[in-house]
Amino acid sequence: MHIAVFGGTGRVGGRFIEYALAEGHTVRALVRDPAKLAPRPGLDVIAGDVLNPADVERTITGADAVVSGLGGAGVNDPGDAQSQGMRNIVAAMQKLGVRRVLGVAGGGILNSVNGGLRHDQPSFPDVFKKVSAKHKEAWLAMRDSGLDWTMVATGDIVPGERTGVYRTLEEFLPDGGRKISVEDVADFLLMALRERKHLQKRVGAGY
Repeated sequence: MHIAVFGGTGRVGGRFIEYALAEGHTVRALVRDPAKLAPRPGLDVIAGDVLNPADVERTITGADAVVSGLGGAGVNDPGDAQSQGMRNIVAAMQKLGVRRVLGVAGGGILNSVNGGLRHDQPSFPDVFKKVSAKHKEAWLAMRDSGLDWTMVATGDIVPGERTGVYRTLEEFLPDGGRKISVEDVADFLLMALRERKHLQKRVGAGY
């Protein structure tokens, strides 16, 4: 496949690019600073901003699928890259006729066993509410797009190894699955893309 990637200089996005190239796919990545992404065969790097619709459209043109590893800039001021960025991504995909998109979000956007979303529960930490609200905006942009989307949502994403051994549950976080490695989140994205799994679903992932 030819895959358009956003957030490729981040932890998950960078690992996804590594794994996708190793599997024989080609990647076009939109980044603000191309110097942060080492040149490799099969990788086309475009300098630009996901908040610029023209840059987004240029990145997605000719792609078979889109993967976003975009996250918030910080818990106090997460910015709009993930939320407005995803709106720009799905708009470009609709215009260009590209159907498959996958992204990453925090576990707050998953359903709670008590009803509603996890980030609406009294026990959800206040410190994460601003960034979770941006994650929700990105998910809603996907959900309402009519595209073949998948949003993997997790607890803590920590440095580790690519084990390929983790638990997933559609719409909910697996019981006790409060963390997962950067490498296994990237592994999940590539697996779900390759196997066309979890279409139009949020997927909780953890150990």
